[in-house]
Amino acid sequence: MYKKDEILVYGNNGVCRLTDIRRESFTDQPETYYILSPVFDERSTIYVPTESRTAEKKLRPIITKDKLDTMLVSAKNSAARWENNDRKRGEYFKDITSKGLSTDLLEVMKSLTIQKDKLKNSVRKLHAADERTLAVCEKIVGEEYAYAFGVDVNDALSHIKSEFLSA
Repeated sequence: MYKKDEILVYGNNGVCRLTDIRRESFTDQPETYYILSPVFDERSTIYVPTESRTAEKKLRPIITKDKLDTMLVSAKNSAARWENNDRKRGEYFKDITSKGLSTDLLEVMKSLTIQKDKLKNSVRKLHAADERTLAVCEKIVGEEYAYAFGVDVNDALSHIKSEFLSA
């Protein structure tokens, strides 16, 4: 069980502060909920049922600076992979982004960043689905990296992208 004021990550919702744990009556059966406030979107509130195994799997403590650095180095040093088949690529990206921050997610972000950079001087652009996947990756990675290192999300993303493009 998590404690009030802990910093957690909830799925693709990003970095959140656990502001309260209380019973709510959203349905006929009152349940106990973790009340989360996204750190980078203070207007939102997320209610996570404490007894839901599915929801509980999406909730985790923030990754440490050392672990983030290790993951970033591993992704930077991996070979950028690009699946030319749009459907297969989309399925793979959806699977990886649904799992939250991981070295695989950083590798997907690296592949999309490199592909977008290759296309920047041409008429062609990333497919819309790839742009959406990149935006999801940037939200997940950028927020967690920014919070862990105490920097702005845009600065975090600039640093990460420059690491990928210099690999």
